[in-house]
Amino acid sequence: MHPKINLAYFVSSHGFGHAARSCAVMNAIFKRWPFVRFDIFTRTPEWFFKNSLAAPFVYHSCVTDVGLVQTDPLHFDPDKTIAALEGFLPFHETILSKLADQLRATDCHLVVSDISPLGIAVSERAGIFSVLVENFTWDWIYADYVTTDRRFEKYIDLLAGWYSRADQHVQASPVCNPIGGRVRIPPVSRPHTTDPDIIRERLGLGPREKMVLISMGGIPGLPFMHRGGPLIPQLKTLGGNVRFVIPGAGGVSPDGFRQENMIFLPPDSGFYHPDLVNAADAVVGKLGYSTLAEVYHSGCPFGFVARDDFRESPVFEAFVREKMTGVKLFQDDFTGRAMIGKVRDLLALPKRSSDEPNGADAAALHICGFLACEKEILEIVDTDGAVVGAAPRKCVHGDNRLLHRVVHVLVRDAKDRLLLQKRSQNKRVAPGRWDTSVGGHVDCGESIETAMYREMAEELSIRPERLEFAYHYIHSNHFESELVFTYTCRYDGKISHHPEEIEAVKFWDIGEIETAMGTGVLSDNFEDEFRRFQRWQKRAF
Repeated sequence: MHPKINLAYFVSSHGFGHAARSCAVMNAIFKRWPFVRFDIFTRTPEWFFKNSLAAPFVYHSCVTDVGLVQTDPLHFDPDKTIAALEGFLPFHETILSKLADQLRATDCHLVVSDISPLGIAVSERAGIFSVLVENFTWDWIYADYVTTDRRFEKYIDLLAGWYSRADQHVQASPVCNPIGGRVRIPPVSRPHTTDPDIIRERLGLGPREKMVLISMGGIPGLPFMHRGGPLIPQLKTLGGNVRFVIPGAGGVSPDGFRQENMIFLPPDSGFYHPDLVNAADAVVGKLGYSTLAEVYHSGCPFGFVARDDFRESPVFEAFVREKMTGVKLFQDDFTGRAMIGKVRDLLALPKRSSDEPNGADAAALHICGFLACEKEILEIVDTDGAVVGAAPRKCVHGDNRLLHRVVHVLVRDAKDRLLLQKRSQNKRVAPGRWDTSVGGHVDCGESIETAMYREMAEELSIRPERLEFAYHYIHSNHFESELVFTYTCRYDGKISHHPEEIEAVKFWDIGEIETAMGTGVLSDNFEDEFRRFQRWQKRAF
């Protein structure tokens, strides 16, 4: 078993949007770091993650958040929300301790929370770094209701306090409450996985038929979500070449149900929702984060239904009007003939292309970079250099079974002298001894070339015009095992060494080095390197 990097993800169960965003980020992390595994804590159904995640994960059913207790996709119940908050906050000590012990037992390295305050509290209890991913936080949402319902007031400060204690904050556009100094990323969505023509064929749609997807964030409850609802007769009248696809419909078998120009699909239909969005000619749906982001990246027109009593709606609506093509629908449109006119207007709009990258990749880059820096994560490789796992540097050093990549650069001047650096007395390995010109670990996710230039800049503040690959080899001792990639270069410019890492630097004649071999002046690693270098020179010339 190769070592894995274990991460925990606490996901708000308010609709499916937060789970969709979380899956997009987890997949992007897994693409960058194929050695990660996730423990997911949420009440969003497990099937959602099975349908959306490529990364290995363990699902834990857990109330991680309250949010707003919804009666249907467009309305919430204040009394039930307050009752749920009273049972959730402040956090119970037994719950925090149990979850913290669970994370320690899995050797969790980082907790990511998609607006779940519990994740931040648990990470703090367990002594683990935390990252908050959000486009709003619940204290900001609740502040809008205080004027009419003061019961929300006592939870605002509690939640704001927990959110502020995350070690890192990532704000996903469109951001409702921009805060300076926080990482800002583009809209996050799950990418589509299947060609639109294949999806349309599976749905039984002809090449000239227009597909309108009606999506309400995975929460059933509105009358039109059922095949006997009052909107159905209106949709029938449109007829012609327009077909409505309605996922998340209630009372539908796993195979779905077809009724004239409508296709009703159950929540777990086997169709990946981003694929449906990407195959559609237009999307009609609740103005929620995941739907907005997926439609944005697909470029198709969006018939959006704003939630009048939800504070994020004006921010989202402004984003749609500025960066997308769309038509605003009102809740009353779902029971009247106005819906048909709005759909016709929507289908008349062109698709809008966007070259903005998916924010999931930006989130993964930041999260992986933060953890790699804080924990000094090193990739474990096989003898061919292929990545097979990862572990913190403190675990790699001291376990010579964990082979990891290292770069060495041998710097020579015009007189063919070899530059050596004298290691600091504070070094754990070979303190005070003369060592290879430049040497260092390849950071997690870093290329050999990038590592070389980074190490040269950090240790000597140099950037040679040309580097030549010499050889690679495995150097192993009782302390560690390294797959070393050695390069050489010529350099006669200014050198400014890092004083905390290096006591001194000096160009040595080859004869001086040979005299010093075996006297304890040189590091064991360099003596091994020098012998290899001499053999390589003989073969090279």
